[in-house]
Amino acid sequence: MSGRATRWLTPYLFLLPAAVVLGTFVLYPMVRVIGYSFSRSTPFLAPEGVGLANYEAILGSGRFWNAALNSAAYLLVTPIIIVLSLSAAMVIESGIRGRQWLRLMLFVPVITPTVVAALAWRLLFGEEDGLINQALGAIGIDPIAWLTQRPWTLVTAMTVTVWKGFGFYMMVFVAALLSVPKELKEAAVLDGAGRFGVFRLVVLPAVWPSIVLVFVVSSIAALKVFDELFVTVKGVPLEHQTVVPLIYEEAFGRGNFGMASAMGVILFLLILGFSFMNLKLSLSRQKPADQARAGARADAGGTH
Repeated sequence: MSGRATRWLTPYLFLLPAAVVLGTFVLYPMVRVIGYSFSRSTPFLAPEGVGLANYEAILGSGRFWNAALNSAAYLLVTPIIIVLSLSAAMVIESGIRGRQWLRLMLFVPVITPTVVAALAWRLLFGEEDGLINQALGAIGIDPIAWLTQRPWTLVTAMTVTVWKGFGFYMMVFVAALLSVPKELKEAAVLDGAGRFGVFRLVVLPAVWPSIVLVFVVSSIAALKVFDELFVTVKGVPLEHQTVVPLIYEEAFGRGNFGMASAMGVILFLLILGFSFMNLKLSLSRQKPADQARAGARADAGGTH
């Protein structure tokens, strides 16, 4: 084999192992799911083609749209996570004493298994003897049915999601804040900007790409949530849950793999469209942020 052919093949040989894994465990299952979505398939019968019947049944199903609305409501965890994680990152980045221990403590939920975390929060939200209801009773508030009634079932699962996830996103923001040039902050202070002004004019434009990343990733995770709902509010009607538990019930509770596959494809398309819309909006916001950052750099250069 000539040297030119070797140079041409070398990159593809390095990519081959990853391509095999990706094709085996991602692309092939994706193609199979799409194929199943156009069939009537059960554990005991061979797939039988039904065309678009599954999709028509889903789009006309009140259960699916109710679960989709619950999934949309679950997206409220995203702004909460962004605010909490960015605030914690700014506290850590400020240089307070014991920040290493604080960072470690805030990151512990990330490495806690989701099932363990959900079980612990289920005990806290217990309606009879949970610590949260006991605390509410101590100040004269009636116990809340956190684990059985809407909308508290979603609130309970969302609490677990926020507690589990914000430590990871906090580390993303810590890395972003450490990359903000100090001279830009100093220039803003010399120009008379207060703390909020420094944050708005210097810090926010610098960390905006990280905010976009966290927004998109946490939104996708919220739309795909399953563990928190399955463990924390296990046993509640599907009307209290999101799309993924409905897919699970359709596939493994009713054995209707075709319908479950069609729901999965619809959820994939919804997430894809939502992510694309977020990226477009974020890019439109990124341009003014870049202009503001460039202006701050110019001011810093003039100051020095």
